[in-house]
Amino acid sequence: MFKISNKLSTRISIILAMIFLVGCVAGLFILPFLTNMLINVDDNIGNRDAITTAGRVFVHILAYAALLDAILADVMLLFLLMRVKNSLVFTEISVGLIRGVSWCCMFLGLIFGLLGIYFQLAFIVAFAGIFLGICLRVTKNVIEQATIIKSENDLTV
Repeated sequence: MFKISNKLSTRISIILAMIFLVGCVAGLFILPFLTNMLINVDDNIGNRDAITTAGRVFVHILAYAALLDAILADVMLLFLLMRVKNSLVFTEISVGLIRGVSWCCMFLGLIFGLLGIYFQLAFIVAFAGIFLGICLRVTKNVIEQATIIKSENDLTV
């Protein structure tokens, strides 16, 4: 299997996270158009034009909440990647950043669970978001334990 160096892998991750951030910021401006387009698409249940005005406002608010949550998570990932680049992985700050991203994933799962009221496929995204949040919590716990062991070893030496 093709393997790239850790340094190059970190750079690629930073570039991808920055591209994602630019896309999310651009999404802030086109989100109303995209949300209306999604609401108006036909599916198995029928046309979603039957969604009330209050329902449309609710969908728009949830869409913006999801996008802002994704931006927050991406910014935390960028900070974490900068710490990885500087070999500052096993620290409380890095653990806190992973914790924050995991909670953002959980919150995204909640948002998409609410969107499932109108868009049934959103339940799949909700499930994926919550599962990713759980995976990140486990990773956070592992990194946190490694941080504790590292700090104990640093005090011993």
